[in-house]
Amino acid sequence: MFRNALMFIVLFIPISTMAIEMTDYVRPDSFYDEAYITGQFRLSSGNQDQTSFDGTALGYYDLTSSTLPFTWNLRLDGQTDFSRGENEGASTQKGYKLLASTDGNKYFNNTSQLFGYGSLDLGLRRLFGADEDDDPYIKLGGGIGYGRVFNATPLADVLRFVEELKEYGIITGKLDDRTYLELAQIIRKENGFKSRYGLRDYEQHWFAEIEKILQRAGVLKGNVLGAVGVLKIHDVLFNEKIGIRKHGWLIKGGVGYIASNYNGSESDPSLDLAFEYALPMGYTLQFIELAEYSTIWEEEVTHRVRNRMSLTYELSDRVDWENIWEFNGLFPTEDNAQDMITNELSSTFRYYLSNQMTANFTVTLTQAEDDIDNNGNDDIEKGIFMGITYRLK
Repeated sequence: MFRNALMFIVLFIPISTMAIEMTDYVRPDSFYDEAYITGQFRLSSGNQDQTSFDGTALGYYDLTSSTLPFTWNLRLDGQTDFSRGENEGASTQKGYKLLASTDGNKYFNNTSQLFGYGSLDLGLRRLFGADEDDDPYIKLGGGIGYGRVFNATPLADVLRFVEELKEYGIITGKLDDRTYLELAQIIRKENGFKSRYGLRDYEQHWFAEIEKILQRAGVLKGNVLGAVGVLKIHDVLFNEKIGIRKHGWLIKGGVGYIASNYNGSESDPSLDLAFEYALPMGYTLQFIELAEYSTIWEEEVTHRVRNRMSLTYELSDRVDWENIWEFNGLFPTEDNAQDMITNELSSTFRYYLSNQMTANFTVTLTQAEDDIDNNGNDDIEKGIFMGITYRLK
């Protein structure tokens, strides 16, 4: 059911057929990070013993830094929940979880797709309503892999502001692929301009390099970018949110060791496998597939499988439509142990009120299978969420 829904989305979304493709951008040097926080709160009073409330706040930080010999990824996720019931004397219940995952891929040489990797996962949590925190979760990992995923977001930025400049008659000629890629190289060097000229003055030098490239291409009206052109480029780069565009694939496998579980115990070594595939389809559609497998080397093995497939469509400069299917499976080999499978499909519309503020509307469908009848999860669970997300960076 979930796969069919995603295939329907792919088939009925138009794809651009312009000459240059996102996959033409194959520069390994890139830096991308973003941070968001989202919250919801409900307060009720009247016809009850006391004012009741419940709320959730969650956020994340995602960073990818890539060079020819080394790629580093960092992901931080946090969530806190709190609630107080309506009955007199009911106390406030709280819970939280913090997760941090980081890994580094070191390529064996500048022409090889083969790399070695190391990873670290950390977790802190207090279960909702519990009186104290669990022990920290710590997992170390390492192994080898093959492949590379390229961040083509700088080219997406270029395509966006070139479209704006054409609309306002500032660009009157046709850009070739080489010019697009040259502009993307300048866009990705923003941090270099900041370092050289400082935060106060770097923009004028940055935009001057963009103008020089367009002048050499002979596509500017009057051969100048002008004040309107500068303002339009600034608006795209600083005031419009463009989701990450990446392409490529990699696969890796290795061993892991859980030094501390949430109950304070250690575990035997694990076998870990992971696969990532990313494909931008046209200029407005991004597909990302992440698959992970892990098992502990012990007498009675338990297999853990996770698959996360996302498809994001840029409906307009201010509206994104993101669809995610996530599968989680736990398959123990112990006698009489039950498999546990969860499928979740979510569809989110995001309206960018500004570069920092986003209004979200999300519909979720969750299906759980554990071969146990009448335990409260037999039917598909439906959810609707409306909220505001603030972009920290």
